[in-house]
Amino acid sequence: MLPTHKKKAFSAIKRLNGISKKLETMIEADEYCPKILEMSLALKGHVNHIQGLVLESHMHTCAPKQLTSKTGKDKFIKELMKVIGLSGR
Repeated sequence: MLPTHKKKAFSAIKRLNGISKKLETMIEADEYCPKILEMSLALKGHVNHIQGLVLESHMHTCAPKQLTSKTGKDKFIKELMKVIGLSGR
């Protein structure tokens, strides 16, 4: 993983852990439902951010090598489509 992306991902994971703990506390305390939903959306946003960082890093580090070979290219594309969830195959 690219060092810059790795650093950003770790930072986002730390925030994710904090949000998760806060969400747990909010649910235990029966806080107002829209506030819980807001916090869960923040959690989801951080997960999406981490996924984007990993994907972007993968495209910079692994993709160039894989895309230069015919068998590697096909495998790489299928793998990426599966992970992203765009392929039902």
